[in-house]
Amino acid sequence: MKSIDLSLYKKLKKRNDLQSAEQIPKLLKLLVYTISLVSSKTTTTLLGYIFSRPLRHKPHAREKEFISSSKKETHFIPSINKRIKTYELKGSHKKVLLVHGWSGRGSQLSSIATECNKKGLYVVSFDAPAHGGSSSYTTNVPEFVETINFLNTTKGPFDYAIGHSFGGASIFNYCRKYRGFEKIVVIGTQSKLSTYFKEFIKIMGLKEDYSKKIMTLFEKRVGEKILDYDPERFVRSITSKTLIIHCSDDNYVNFSSAVTLRKELKNRELYKTTGLGHRKILGDKKTINRLVEFLIKN
Repeated sequence: MKSIDLSLYKKLKKRNDLQSAEQIPKLLKLLVYTISLVSSKTTTTLLGYIFSRPLRHKPHAREKEFISSSKKETHFIPSINKRIKTYELKGSHKKVLLVHGWSGRGSQLSSIATECNKKGLYVVSFDAPAHGGSSSYTTNVPEFVETINFLNTTKGPFDYAIGHSFGGASIFNYCRKYRGFEKIVVIGTQSKLSTYFKEFIKIMGLKEDYSKKIMTLFEKRVGEKILDYDPERFVRSITSKTLIIHCSDDNYVNFSSAVTLRKELKNRELYKTTGLGHRKILGDKKTINRLVEFLIKN
């Protein structure tokens, strides 16, 4: 990346113009397109960088109480050479790990964390690499998985795991590589991650073969096929009791993902909501009550 001038990209990031893939500025798209006319290799490298760099958002006011009341620590994870920030609410009963989504943060799940803790659960949440108060600018699924494994070793073992969106897919991939949990809750979670490469290239306005190029780039970095990370391909082997929570009008992750996960998972329940979208659902009292009930019941 040293040969590429990323100053424009960084300025756009600071302005928070890159709220989602659909909102990538036209100027940045034009820059990438222009580079593609000169060098496909440089374009692929730049695309890989943009694709793997999440946004950092400031916590909402409702998250401040959780942040102030939780025990905060910084941990170094040797396997990925990065530091992460954790938040703990101590409890007397079983332990639960919370995993936020892409461009999220540990405190984003504060409403869920608080209600779980009220029921006596020991709660641990964290800012994933390149998110919140953790180090680095880029990350990926394997790093999320390694972070979960590190915390399960140092703060666990965890009885339950709750994941939102990309965080839920990361929990499934952790189970694929390491071990399961007694219970899992996934909220607005993708059944397939590989499609995002094609969608990203389409949004960037480039030729479809660039999706294959950045997939190959990713596969070289992690040593696995992209398709191996698609939950729909392996969740059938997961025996953990799983609650799938998904809103019918989720505009980021289509409800069809929940239908697919329900079909493939053996030991699962589906809780369907309406009118809550992809993020509002995280603070909905009725949904959170259903989640907590699922965890504490025998």
